Amino acid sequence: MKQGVKNCVKDFRKRKGITQDQLAEAIQVTRQTIIAIEKQRYEPNIGTAIKLAKTLDCEMKDLFWIEGDF
Repeated sequence: MKQGVKNCVKDFRKRKGITQDQLAEAIQVTRQTIIAIEKQRYEPNIGTAIKLAKTLDCEMKDLFWIEGDF
């Protein structure tokens, strides 16, 4: 199995009741970046991942994980 970083950003965002635009503004990225992250097409850098976890009130380990073989 191919290794890759997976996330549940969309689930946490919806639980918090905020839009992609609101999340993007909160962490200072574009809405397109949020869309790409949620669709597993873009792996955010560590700074963006930390901002996402903080904004979504969760631990980074709950938001992101690695799937597949090392």
